[in-house]
Amino acid sequence: MALIVETPPYFVALACTGFAISLMAFIPVYSKKIKITYIIPLLLLGMILFFAGAPLPWPDPLWELETGKIVSEVIVIISLMTAGLKIGTSYKWSDWKKPLSLVAITMPLCMIAIFAIAHYLLGLNGPVSLLLAAVLAPTDPVLASELQLEERQDLEERNTGLRYTLTAEAGINDGFAFPFVFLAILWSEASSFQEIDWLHFISYYFLFKIIGGLLVGALIGFIYSWVVHYHSKEHQKYILNGFIAVALTFFSYGLGEILSTYGFLSVFATGVFMQYHCGKSADDNVNTSMLHFAEETEKLLVALWTIFFGGALVSGILSYTDVDGIIASLVIVLVLRPIFGYLAMLTTNFSRAKKWAISFFGIRGIGSFFYLSYALIHGDFTEYDELFGIISYVVLFSILIHGLTSLHVIDYFKRTNKTAS
Repeated sequence: MALIVETPPYFVALACTGFAISLMAFIPVYSKKIKITYIIPLLLLGMILFFAGAPLPWPDPLWELETGKIVSEVIVIISLMTAGLKIGTSYKWSDWKKPLSLVAITMPLCMIAIFAIAHYLLGLNGPVSLLLAAVLAPTDPVLASELQLEERQDLEERNTGLRYTLTAEAGINDGFAFPFVFLAILWSEASSFQEIDWLHFISYYFLFKIIGGLLVGALIGFIYSWVVHYHSKEHQKYILNGFIAVALTFFSYGLGEILSTYGFLSVFATGVFMQYHCGKSADDNVNTSMLHFAEETEKLLVALWTIFFGGALVSGILSYTDVDGIIASLVIVLVLRPIFGYLAMLTTNFSRAKKWAISFFGIRGIGSFFYLSYALIHGDFTEYDELFGIISYVVLFSILIHGLTSLHVIDYFKRTNKTAS
């Protein structure tokens, strides 16, 4: 008599996950041929797997807040390390002013506009409106990877255009959005906005945590670079292993948070200063294994997240808001970021076309879900369910609109010799 053994869902889940991730070897090849980013096919794959009943740990339509926070947190810090490694210490203050103008001008203007839309048009309460503005303030270093720098930059040939500006902006503004997330948390716990201790907020949540995060990361990256520099090239090839980038990501993030600073900024600064003692030319002492390993790790995690997000979209997360929320999401993606981004780019010498391109590609993504989960865990918010729907629509519109146009824009600048890559 034959023994019939029922296949455990665990093995089916492993097979489905392995098959889905293995497609990452092929999807970018064909997505580039049809000029779309690889995120879009992965999103569709997630929807298909959900409808097919693949036994994966799907959000239904949400993960628990702590789970969602940890998953998005790990992906974002790996991406921040990748961005920092690509930029390195090859750029001057005149170069950094370009992305910093987006942080100093575009981000606060977008926050004010989003708060006004949420509070006065959508009818959300004050703390929730501020939270929405804060979580949608930063651009995403994860889903925008195909628009960012493709390799480590050096003094001889460094990109200072579209790719650099978007990479540096995404690396910086994730940390600079955090004070406003905390401000929303403080407001949710106070009886009124006026009762917030503003001196404590500015001195601790804004100045100390930002400056401290940057210093912690810069110190870690500088020390690591200095130690490696004093080893022979024969030994360096063993020290500069790819996994070190991920290890230092966790170390700098953990230490930054232990010291009550912004770990996001610590990770980005670590990536930048890890290149401090590297050779300053393309042929001099450049080891790319760390960057490649970090990129591959990032792609693996992004593939998983995108598949699960596709499942969440068709399982009901979009139903958390109504038509007004959908219109607001489109306005955020298609109106606010382009207009306020262009205002910031007026401070640069870019061509008009490049100013509009940089302004348009303010991609929102995984970081917004981290901030939302973090705030809801630590704050005392009420009537916040609609935020899940609005943020999901913003991310979905960003994936589709920017994913269908970004590679065409990059090709345009390449054809017209207006360096974009």
